[in-house]
Amino acid sequence: MSSSACRYTFDPSIQTDAHLQTTWECPHEAHPESEFCVFHMTRDERASLDVTADDIVDELRANLQSPDTRVNEYIGADLPHLSLTYQDINGKTNHVLNFQHADIDGLDLTHGKLEQGLILREATVGKLKLEEAVLTGTVDAERLTVRDEVKTNEATFEQEARFDGAVFRGDVRCDETTFLADTSFAETTFHGAAYFRNVETSGTSHVLDDHITFENATFRDDASFRQATFDYVTFEGAQFTAGSDFEHVIFGGDARFDRVTFQEMADFDEARFDDDVSFADVRFMQLAEFRGVEFNGGSRTTHDDVTFEGAVFEGEADYKLARFRFSDFKDAVFKGSVNFDRATFTARTDCHRLVVSDELDLSFATFQGGANFDESRFRGDVVADGTQFGGDASFDDVEFEARARFGEARFDEDASFETATFHGPAEFRGTLFEGEMQHLGANASFNEAVFQDVAEFEAANFTTASFWETTFHDQADFRRSVFSETARFRVHGGDRDTYLDFTDATLCGGTISQVAGEATPYDLTRATVGDLQLEGDGNEHELLDHFRFCLTDFDCFDFSDHHGYLERNDWTIHDFVGNAATGQFAVEMSPEIIEETYRKAQDSANAVGDTPASREFEFKRYYYNRQKNFDIIINEYSLNAWARGKKVASVGLNLLMQVTCGYGNRLPRIAAFTFLLPAAFGLAYAVGGPFLTQAGSVFDPSAVDKTALEVLFDNVYYSYISFSTVGYGDINPLGPAARVLAASQGMLNGLFFTLLTFTLFKRVLGGN
Repeated sequence: MSSSACRYTFDPSIQTDAHLQTTWECPHEAHPESEFCVFHMTRDERASLDVTADDIVDELRANLQSPDTRVNEYIGADLPHLSLTYQDINGKTNHVLNFQHADIDGLDLTHGKLEQGLILREATVGKLKLEEAVLTGTVDAERLTVRDEVKTNEATFEQEARFDGAVFRGDVRCDETTFLADTSFAETTFHGAAYFRNVETSGTSHVLDDHITFENATFRDDASFRQATFDYVTFEGAQFTAGSDFEHVIFGGDARFDRVTFQEMADFDEARFDDDVSFADVRFMQLAEFRGVEFNGGSRTTHDDVTFEGAVFEGEADYKLARFRFSDFKDAVFKGSVNFDRATFTARTDCHRLVVSDELDLSFATFQGGANFDESRFRGDVVADGTQFGGDASFDDVEFEARARFGEARFDEDASFETATFHGPAEFRGTLFEGEMQHLGANASFNEAVFQDVAEFEAANFTTASFWETTFHDQADFRRSVFSETARFRVHGGDRDTYLDFTDATLCGGTISQVAGEATPYDLTRATVGDLQLEGDGNEHELLDHFRFCLTDFDCFDFSDHHGYLERNDWTIHDFVGNAATGQFAVEMSPEIIEETYRKAQDSANAVGDTPASREFEFKRYYYNRQKNFDIIINEYSLNAWARGKKVASVGLNLLMQVTCGYGNRLPRIAAFTFLLPAAFGLAYAVGGPFLTQAGSVFDPSAVDKTALEVLFDNVYYSYISFSTVGYGDINPLGPAARVLAASQGMLNGLFFTLLTFTLFKRVLGGN
């Protein structure tokens, strides 16, 4: 048969392809014994004419030497396995090898070099092997279908490679492959395992395209990118239906994982993102591992270095030891537990409206910039033991539905929990709120917060703190806490009795305001109270009745601001009106404890020059000193007679000092005793009988030839001159009782005038 053109044509109206607008006619010569060329023969015809795969390869290589560029087109060819291993495929022209719509049993370019471009658009290949091959031209494999495995291990693609919409039904092994130009696997489907381990990608400008893209790709089996190196890459909209491995991957440029779905575990352990990365609206249906990941971010200040905005984590999320710069978790949802153990945030992080259904672990994490968790919802425990917040930290309007634990956390700047609700226990034991002093607000604010369960602030350290309009439904523990500048408390009781325990605490200043009708008790046992203002809106008890002062150190506390309350309370500060929640106190009240409490109050009043308060507290102090000694006399059986006698004398002297001069604090009383006691003695003398004097008796005035009024006057006169030890001798005692009274009046004169002088000097000098 004479040589003629191949009769094969490809009609795009039957098999549509956007790149073919008209019917394509085969440019090759027909086989001498066929109407078709060796590329378009049927397989049966090829077998009958003994046309082998090697013959086809030889024909293909011969065509490469033709100056006619069309001879490199093999559209719609039905080919056997083509082996081009260890071969340098290079033609006289740069026209690409075009296998559009071809059906090839296999294409093997292992260790070979293809200097022509390659088109496999909408082709079907049985097995594709490009191991250690070098492809210097472009590769267009859009909508390629590969029935068996693909191997490009250690291959190099020097120009653009496009696999958009390709379908790989077997495993894809691209380990250590190098893509030097823009590469696309957009909308590709990987039915088998996909291995891109240690791949390296680069490309031209990424303004319009990423260097490599897997946008909307589907991975139906395991996908591994372990230790790969990407510049600019996108996986937007991709679907990972099996495991995905990005361990130790280096992302040198922008990386985008927006709207990706990971149906199985996603492993990003120790990956490194050196530019901006986005996981916006991503969905992790199983474990998401980001342990030791570095999100270093780029230089753009208007973008977050990493964002998980709107992401959904249906399983656990592990960011242990991860490192972030500017990060965004706004509107993210974590249905499993979240672990940020020892994670580091070197710049601001935004966690607005974060939802976590299981435990959130922030243990020993470091937030060097601001951290914003406003309006977040934590349905599981929040563990932030040892966490450090180097910038402003905001938890406004946050719902803590389980335990919130910030033990020994550190807030270096402002911390705000305003309008937050703690449904479970709130633990801030040993927490350090170290923000700078503010004139307009507190650096630790719990204003309008609600504590449904116990609130633990034991040993916490505040600079300035505000609990204004805060509600406590259970006990609030501030034992050993320190407020080094100011503290503002105006709290409401909840549906259960509560009280605030400030045992051993230090409040250097501020305000405690009681609300009307529902005063909350404050236990200030062994506390140190500085320039603290106590105020209230009024209720059935006096203001100070709701404060338990027991061994309290009043460090220059100004009692003068509360004289009105104290006078109405008879200067009593140790009485305490509790409720059902109170009763377990660190120190029980006893006369000895009460005495020491008033001594401390007296010392403070002296320190600020509050003489009225000092006098009143001294009176209380000595009064309870007598009560203490009386208890010892009654209850201490180990005392010998001498010691007991000394105690009795001490009690007697104390009682005398109280009754006569109020321990030197009752001038009117001692003055009345000093100047009116002789009149009482005179009335006794006037009765006569055993008290009879030469002045006579009012019951028998005629015996001395006087009226009853004259007798009374003379007896009172006699009493005063006897009391003053003048003793004119014009009247003398006659009865035995009168002699005793007359003798004792001289001694009483010395006693009462001494006490009067002591009280006068104390009043004038203001001492104790």
